[in-house]
Amino acid sequence: MPDGADRVMARRAVRVHAERMQPPPVRALRRAALPPGVAQRTADWRWRHWLVCQVLLAHVVALATFALLEDRNGALPALALAAVALGGAWTGARRRVRTLLAGSGLLVCSLVVVDLAGGAGDASLHLLVVVALLGLYADVRLYALAVAGALLQRALLAPLRAVTAGSAAAWGWALLYALLVASECAVLMLVWRVGQQERLAQEQALHAELSEGRTSLQEQLAAADQMRADLIATVSHEFRTPLTGIRGSALTLLKRGDRLDKNGRDRLLHAVLDQQERLSRLLENMLLAARATDADPSATAEVDAVAAEVAMLAGAGRPGAQGVSVVVAPGLTARIDRQALHQVLANLVDNALLHGAAGQTPLVAGGEDERGVWITVSNEGGVIDLTTRERLFEPFTQVSSGATRDREGLGVGLYVVRRLVEVYGGSVEVHSDSGWVTVQVRLSPAGGSARRRPGVRVAQTPVPTTLPTP
Repeated sequence: MPDGADRVMARRAVRVHAERMQPPPVRALRRAALPPGVAQRTADWRWRHWLVCQVLLAHVVALATFALLEDRNGALPALALAAVALGGAWTGARRRVRTLLAGSGLLVCSLVVVDLAGGAGDASLHLLVVVALLGLYADVRLYALAVAGALLQRALLAPLRAVTAGSAAAWGWALLYALLVASECAVLMLVWRVGQQERLAQEQALHAELSEGRTSLQEQLAAADQMRADLIATVSHEFRTPLTGIRGSALTLLKRGDRLDKNGRDRLLHAVLDQQERLSRLLENMLLAARATDADPSATAEVDAVAAEVAMLAGAGRPGAQGVSVVVAPGLTARIDRQALHQVLANLVDNALLHGAAGQTPLVAGGEDERGVWITVSNEGGVIDLTTRERLFEPFTQVSSGATRDREGLGVGLYVVRRLVEVYGGSVEVHSDSGWVTVQVRLSPAGGSARRRPGVRVAQTPVPTTLPTP
């Protein structure tokens, strides 16, 4: 024999199957227009049923006590019926039966109240309160039972009061009272419907936000995966080249070093140092890109001194290069850490030397205007289209990409520039015009910049007219 849980599951399956057999328009209309009743969540139904049973118990005890004290024994059979309904509501197995028993018990108690009050009109208001309480169940069956009880109230009370049903006028008042109860039931259903629509709207909005957030998260994860794949591919390519050069030079020195003259050995050693320097720059840029998150608000740097230092190191590190021209206002100071500014200018100058036209001389210029400190690094080169300019400051991005590109590099130099500048509240952008490519950096001026110090003259060194206006 199946146990109680199996029987409940079997009845639920039969009910679901019966609902599915209904035509879709009928099923949709029923679900949209009628309260859920016993279909509501178990936790919600339990506390509501407990509250109704407590009210019913209080009614039975209070009305029985009053009937005994007032010697109104005619009401005791009805109260006994309400007590039986209360017992079934507490111990019944099926939720639907327990709901109907609790509601029926309260309706019987309401009729007893009217009887004990001698049919007074004020006592009839008790049924309206009971209907409002039964609205907790949101069950249309209880509403129908309440309307029937109001309509047949006079006939149901006649046996209790030992009188006949009365005249047609009495039945007219009973009909009017039933209409009043039906109106209250309709209002309760309307309130439920409005609340249901609001809850559905909130749930839909929440689902939309969750869906949007999930989509955004998936896009971010996809972008992170793509960046990781690009990092692995680019780093593998960029590290393999210098490591191969270092290994080749080291093997040559190891196996044939005694047969090479001094110039040959020096050339191989310089090649090893150059490749090591390249690896160091790659690693330094990668570390700076990862750690460029905090800024020292009190940090300042002298732009002219840093620019001169970068130009000197760039010329010394590239034999045969034409050098770097520096045209920066003396004493120009910006709100940025000196090491960060050095890295910014070093990356920009290195980028200009690497991607500029052969034999050209990059130009580093700087000054201050009403918008703050500006620094430009310019070089002669090809025109860069707008789409490429917008992507240059993204990580692992170059003008020409792929393993067969004609320029080496990891594609993080300009990304590091942007990160360092933005950390200190600045901005960076690229201009391409008239055969010149110019990267312009904007920073906040320091309190001791040349423009702000009285008695310090700013050198007005003209910039070549072929350069874009900063």
